[in-house]
Amino acid sequence: MSELVRSLADLGLPAFLQEMGSVIIALLDENGRVLAANRGFLRLAPPPEKADQPWDVRSLFVNPRLDDVQALAPYHGGALLLYRGILNIARADRQCQSLQGHIYRWQQGRLLVAAEYDVEGLEMLGATVMQLNDELAETQRQLLRTNRELKRNETVILELMNTDALTGAGSRRRLDEALAAEVERCRRYEQALCVVMTDLDHFKEVNDRCGHAAGDEILKQFVTLLRGHSRQTDLVARFGGEEFVVVLPATELKSAVICAERIRQQLESRPLAEQVGRITASFGVAMLTGGEESGHLLQRVDQALYRSKKEGRNRLTQSIAPGQDAAPDVSSC
Repeated sequence: MSELVRSLADLGLPAFLQEMGSVIIALLDENGRVLAANRGFLRLAPPPEKADQPWDVRSLFVNPRLDDVQALAPYHGGALLLYRGILNIARADRQCQSLQGHIYRWQQGRLLVAAEYDVEGLEMLGATVMQLNDELAETQRQLLRTNRELKRNETVILELMNTDALTGAGSRRRLDEALAAEVERCRRYEQALCVVMTDLDHFKEVNDRCGHAAGDEILKQFVTLLRGHSRQTDLVARFGGEEFVVVLPATELKSAVICAERIRQQLESRPLAEQVGRITASFGVAMLTGGEESGHLLQRVDQALYRSKKEGRNRLTQSIAPGQDAAPDVSSC
């Protein structure tokens, strides 16, 4: 019997209820076999003499029958209480006995049966079970809140990973993912896709002459300028250092060249920060060709940018793949 009491303790019932003989308590499986019981239930229905025999007590419950109770909805909307009232219990050696009792739905299709020899003890048991139910409900609410908080945190972390902390532009990770997706989308719908890569000219001299705080401000203002000439569907991302990339979906090469040239001219004509003065940038432009992957497209636009820097900076070069028509009046490679 001590093993049964220890098993019943796993339900969270107070020790005094487990040992009471005035209240019967039993945990039954879905087939009416006893899984755990207190001293009072052992007095009412002792276990079989042979240990290997199932301790089936379904036949004890005359009215209501356990099968009928299992089909009930929770009593008055309660989460656990299925039945409250008279339990008619029949035993072979005694007359049918009527006890005031409760039957609760427990985990994994089990039933918790409790009946009184003592009203006060039964009420205390009912209060304990309902308290367990309230604690379970609160635990579930806490889990829901925790899950919502985790999802919010995941969103924030993902946003941080996809955003350059200094300038607010997309990160290199964001660029790689977005460009690969755009390549697939534009190929599927047979649309054009262009990439602009730009690098601020002699930026190290700005940091050396005016300090890194001024350099950081130049980078932020440059991103603002790039976004001012971009659509909502375009992506402005920091490629590294003072290099930035603008992804232009559904854009032909000529339009991308015009966009880059406007940015170059505005940057040349208006200082990004008064304390720094005039600063320029070099540009490379490339358009996706059939069968080309995002990595190769970036290599071509990087080569075009390198050509602009090699030829004197503050200029624009377009990379022309076989079968593509170059924009007029613009250096090509």
